[in-house]
Amino acid sequence: MSSSNILAILSQISPYISATIKHGGTVLTHAQKLAGPPLLSLTTAEPDLVSIVMLLVILWLSLLVLNQMARMAYGVVAMALKVATLTAGAAAIIWVMNRGVEDAGRDLGYASRIIVDYFQKI
Repeated sequence: MSSSNILAILSQISPYISATIKHGGTVLTHAQKLAGPPLLSLTTAEPDLVSIVMLLVILWLSLLVLNQMARMAYGVVAMALKVATLTAGAAAIIWVMNRGVEDAGRDLGYASRIIVDYFQKI
């Protein structure tokens, strides 16, 4: 796409973009006018005991949920590592059975030389 095509497309789109930005600013000013005084009164009001207790209950429940989510994530990671380890072990056993012990050792030596040479170059 050439730069003249891009400029032509941008010149066609620019009125719509400016109208969208203008409309967004209008919506924002109306939202501030409507929600401003009630939100301002909530921030300046003294909290009562019920709202403090509710805040603490909500905080406690959210921490319980986050704790369960963290435990689930740790469990999934541990399970994935176990599956990867078992799969790698089974693949290694099948590889040795197919190639034979001597050929597998030769392949392993070749791979280790490649890895050592790579790290020596670094």
